[in-house]
Amino acid sequence: MTQKEYNNGVRLWADDVYRFAVRCGGGEELSKDAVQEAYASLWERREQVEVEKGKAFLFTVVHNCLMSYHRHEQVHQQTLPLLEPDRVVLPDERFDLQDALHKALERLPQVQREAVQLKDVEGYSCKEIAEMLSLTEKQVSVYLFRARVSLKKTLIALGYDNNNR
Repeated sequence: MTQKEYNNGVRLWADDVYRFAVRCGGGEELSKDAVQEAYASLWERREQVEVEKGKAFLFTVVHNCLMSYHRHEQVHQQTLPLLEPDRVVLPDERFDLQDALHKALERLPQVQREAVQLKDVEGYSCKEIAEMLSLTEKQVSVYLFRARVSLKKTLIALGYDNNNR
């Protein structure tokens, strides 16, 4: 990868990589740090990384950086129980599906959230996700399935039922 290709990659991929970091539970400052570290790592390895794999390389570094941070802080996410019945929001005209989806995504364990983000938002294949997250394709498929089931249950608990829309 040349300097020109690297600079082009910064311009093209920075928003996607940052959005991935934020949605995967990095928070604003941690996400900025993770993205900066990813681009520094890409620059150091620019001669070994092919241009076509640059974006995937960045996602991998960001994932590893966030996982390292969470391990260091001993933040172990567990699948949160569904909302208690007294906290269920009844659907109305003002129901915001996007807001509800973000809340539901926040409830997912880190690896499930990352798999959904990479598959459904960024459009990567299970094979590519497996490489980025150091998992097997089967593990990625299982995480995606579990995440989608959990998202559906959480959205229903939050008052969104697709059958009534």
